[in-house]
Amino acid sequence: MTASGRMTALLFIVLLSCAACRQGQVTPSDIQLDLTASDKRLGDSILLVTVTDRDGQPVANPGKLNIRADMNHAGMIPVFAETDQASNGVYSLPFEWTMGGSWIVEARLTRPNGDVASQTFNVEILTEASEHDHATMDQGGSDQAAGDVSAVYMRITNQGASDRVIVSAASAAAERIEFHQTIVENDIARMEPLDNLLIPAGGTLNLQPGGAHIMLRGLAADLQPADKFSLQLKCDTGEVYELDISIANMMMDELNDAVEYGDLVFSNLWARPAKAGEH
Repeated sequence: MTASGRMTALLFIVLLSCAACRQGQVTPSDIQLDLTASDKRLGDSILLVTVTDRDGQPVANPGKLNIRADMNHAGMIPVFAETDQASNGVYSLPFEWTMGGSWIVEARLTRPNGDVASQTFNVEILTEASEHDHATMDQGGSDQAAGDVSAVYMRITNQGASDRVIVSAASAAAERIEFHQTIVENDIARMEPLDNLLIPAGGTLNLQPGGAHIMLRGLAADLQPADKFSLQLKCDTGEVYELDISIANMMMDELNDAVEYGDLVFSNLWARPAKAGEH
C-alpha cells in the first residue's frame, strides 16, 4: 500500500472512531431523572434518583449527582446532598427532611463529559401533627406559593448610642417587599410578618435563613447566581440606605462587601436565586 493509501485508511478509521464516540454520548436532552423518597415524614429518609435515557434504559456511569432541597418558604435553610455512586442508573442518598411542609427538590446531574441535566420535584412532608392541622397551616399564609419569591439576608451593626429601626424596603427587582420572621412550632415552619427591623444601639441584627429576613414577592426578572440587584432600606430617621445584593445559593463565607451609613454597617448582603413568574 502506498503512503497515500495508508493515510487514507488511517483517516477512515479515525472518522469511524469519532462517529462511534458521538453515538455513545448522551446529551442532557436525552436524560430523564426520576426521584422517589423512602419516607415522606419528618426525619430520616432515602432518596432514590433514577437516570434513564430516551428509551427508558438505565444510564451506565451517569456522573455526579447533587441534590438541593428547599422548602417553598424562601426564608428556610436548604438541605444538600451529593454522590457519584450509582448502581444500574440508580443513586441512593441518605437524606433528612428537617421540616414538615412543601419542599422543592432539585436533582442536578453532571455527566462525565461535563454536560448537565437537572429536574425539580415537589415533595410534601408530613409531621406527627394531623393532616388537618397541616392543611390549616398551608392555607394560613401566602408564603406557601412556590416560585416568584426570594429572600434577602444580611448583617446590620449599629455602632451608635441610639436604636435604629428599618421601617420599609423597596427595589425594582420585586413588586412587593416584606419583613418576615420564621417561626417553628411542632416541627412545622411558618412565617410571621414584622412591622419593622430593630437594630439596637451597640448591637447587631442578623437576617439569616431560619430567622428574620426580607421577603421579595413578584420578581421582575430571574435572580441568577453571581448577579446583583439594588435594594433600598428606609430608616425611621428618614435616611435611605442603598445596598447592592448578591445572588447566591448559600452564603458560606464572609463577604467583603461592608457598607457604612453613619452608625450603621451593612455586610454579608445576599439573596436566594429564584425565577420570575414561576408558581
